[in-house]
Amino acid sequence: MHPGSQPPADDTAFIIFLGIGFLIVGIIYIMPSIVAFRRDHPNRWIILVINVAFGGTIIGWGIALVWAMRAAHRVGSTGSGGESGLNLFINDVKKIQVIEPPPLPQTSLSHELERLHDLLVRGAISQIEFDGLKAKLLGTAPLR
Repeated sequence: MHPGSQPPADDTAFIIFLGIGFLIVGIIYIMPSIVAFRRDHPNRWIILVINVAFGGTIIGWGIALVWAMRAAHRVGSTGSGGESGLNLFINDVKKIQVIEPPPLPQTSLSHELERLHDLLVRGAISQIEFDGLKAKLLGTAPLR
């Protein structure tokens, strides 16, 4: 082929055929991303990254396609973390309310003294420990 001359017709047909082939392969390659964006999947950008980075392998392409097609449209609210229970397929947004635990019940002085006496009777504490704890409870100095 000389400069300025036209390529033969069969070369032009081959280039067009090759271009259409690359276009079809490219569309198939990014199909998981197309599905994710068309379904407005909450993790569509992550699916796009996985599709572009690992789509050349059949496994990466398959993972991206399955993820794009799963759990994007669920009706109603769920109490668990997504369809898997682990919040893998959809980032659930769930409002929670933090409630302060009720305060511990205050024990009366007589109950505390009974408890200390019970510990003394069972032998869990000695008489000296009992006297010290009782004095601390009553707010007086222990007798020595």
